[in-house]
Amino acid sequence: MHCGRINCVCTHTDGCVKGFIHTRYVDRKELIKNGEKKVVETWYDGVLFCPTCDPERAHIQNTSRSSEEMTQRLRERSSLKSSDYYDKEEASKTRTL
Repeated sequence: MHCGRINCVCTHTDGCVKGFIHTRYVDRKELIKNGEKKVVETWYDGVLFCPTCDPERAHIQNTSRSSEEMTQRLRERSSLKSSDYYDKEEASKTRTL
């Protein structure tokens, strides 16, 4: 299924569905119980941004160290945030005499 982006060159195959790639990942925790070391694996379903459909979001996802950092970085790239940042920058350059 197509992601809906204009001029997208992605073939939307190999797992890409509307710009997202479904994945599974594991979280491993080591526990010591009764003197025995055990590894507990928890599997999660998730999605990755398709690097062909949206390379900027995919880069942010791949380089973020936590989900909180990724969320913040993705919010900062929104057009609303960009205009707020521009307004703050311009306000800091303007001074009243």
